[in-house]
Amino acid sequence: MPLAIERASLAATILPQPTSIGDSLYKHLERFGSRPVRAIQRIRAANIGEADAHLLQVATGSAGLHIERVSYLSTGRVIEFTRSIYRGDTYDFVAELRLGDGTTGAQQP
Repeated sequence: MPLAIERASLAATILPQPTSIGDSLYKHLERFGSRPVRAIQRIRAANIGEADAHLLQVATGSAGLHIERVSYLSTGRVIEFTRSIYRGDTYDFVAELRLGDGTTGAQQP
């Protein structure tokens, strides 16, 4: 069963031969010292359009989660922009927030 559609965009200078990726984009990027170290991700509920519904094997208009992510290198350079669509009937997103007490040096979200 298909669970999600992910569409990632990277500069040709970062990924000159996209067909050489293999199973994992991030493992490939790490090999060349270009693995992202942080990202900002936005998640929203939305109905799935006809073409994507066909690929995900759900009815057009089904509930889904649309995710947009911008990933960054340690230098602050944007390396990746990703748009994903997840089936709403199969995903449950959980996030852990660490809020440090101000004395441990923990970063605030």
